[in-house]
Amino acid sequence: MSRVRPYLILWLTAVWVALWGDLTFANVAGGLVVATALTVLLPAPGDGGRSTGGRAQVRPVAALHFAGWFAWKLVEANVIVGWEVLTPRNRINEGVVAVPLHGCSDGLTSLVASCVSLTPGTLVLDVDVDPLVLYVHVLHLRTIEEVRAEVQALEHLAIRAFGTAEARASLVDDHTRRADLGASSSTEVATGRDEP
Repeated sequence: MSRVRPYLILWLTAVWVALWGDLTFANVAGGLVVATALTVLLPAPGDGGRSTGGRAQVRPVAALHFAGWFAWKLVEANVIVGWEVLTPRNRINEGVVAVPLHGCSDGLTSLVASCVSLTPGTLVLDVDVDPLVLYVHVLHLRTIEEVRAEVQALEHLAIRAFGTAEARASLVDDHTRRADLGASSSTEVATGRDEP
């Protein structure tokens, strides 16, 4: 069970009353009951799931970068889908792509999946938890690597903006490891070409 958070209860009660549209005793009491039940029965982000240590923080500059990147991708996808609707030729090449994720928290996984699904032409069909994989339906599939790169870039921006310090450090370690693997594999290819 999670601990009771009074500020969250007050906020949820205010939202409840606003949604009902009337400030009455019954609405306030009902809002308090629902808000208390939600905060007691449902764990807060970081209380469970794949969250590992540390407290998530919002980093404003990284959050703006995340929002800007997502807004650009949203506009780009709308233009592509709009063009597809307006032109008579059918250039749809749809497919489902398995996108492995870094292993972020449940909340960040939900954020990434929601952003992908909100983008026209893409939809998250399923999420595997262990290992963490999103199955994304793509309307305009060019390459599998491109889809994976875009979703993973969104995940990295989300971790930088909203992840814990440990998740950000793990992201840097993972990036360094991939760079090292890329350097060693390119060295092997170069060595293979130089040999007679």
